Amino acid sequence: MRSKLVAGFVVVSFVLLCSQAVFGQDNSPIEDIGGPGQRFDHFSTGFNLDGAHKTTPCSSCHVGSLFTGTPTDCVSCHSAAGFVKASRKHSSHNTTTDRCDSCHRTGSWSPVARVDHLETLGLCANCHNGIRAPGKPVNHLPTNTDCVSCHRTTFWGMARFSHDGITGNCASCHNGTTTSGKPANHIPSSNQCESCHNVRSFSMVLQVDHQQVIGTCSSCHNNLVAPGQPPDHIPTTAECNSCHNTRGWR
Repeated sequence: MRSKLVAGFVVVSFVLLCSQAVFGQDNSPIEDIGGPGQRFDHFSTGFNLDGAHKTTPCSSCHVGSLFTGTPTDCVSCHSAAGFVKASRKHSSHNTTTDRCDSCHRTGSWSPVARVDHLETLGLCANCHNGIRAPGKPVNHLPTNTDCVSCHRTTFWGMARFSHDGITGNCASCHNGTTTSGKPANHIPSSNQCESCHNVRSFSMVLQVDHQQVIGTCSSCHNNLVAPGQPPDHIPTTAECNSCHNTRGWR
């Protein structure tokens, strides 16, 4: 009975003395646990007490006076099934891994110090929906593809554009306002860019869909915009399509 009382006294004394922490020059808690000259440096355990941990009572983490083997990873305490019933993710938290320290500081959950996108789970739009985090602006190109198809996780600008998932036609973006459109010297045509161009480059034009060309043949086939009558062509004022077709001159 006496041995149990002595053991209990030692544990209680340890907890009480531990809770009266003094911070050293490196700002790590140093506790007087055995009188003068016998001080405990918590940093030596590999878990520095900083931020909110600095003022948390020892008994909140060392449950049942258990000191050895106390977990040091966030989720072991900050979860519903945690060893310690500490604050945890709320129901509207972004879908992430359990590495809290990837985004949060130890002083406070908010504001979030940064977002490590390597720790996020799911699609960009799960968070970047205009509610949890900034989403597409109202003038964004119409697309149903995920943000990462064009954007980096560090910066929205300087997107490396992918036409996959674009829901509008070419001219809905290539209108000279949203992005580059027809130059002033473009031949008169409809706005079906893809009839002649590909998504990798406007030039070289591999084919001309004459169904999309507006105007007469000679408005393009004038030896300036496109090949016109050669020097040995018979004299005529008739339009090209009076004799030729769009598949070939002969």
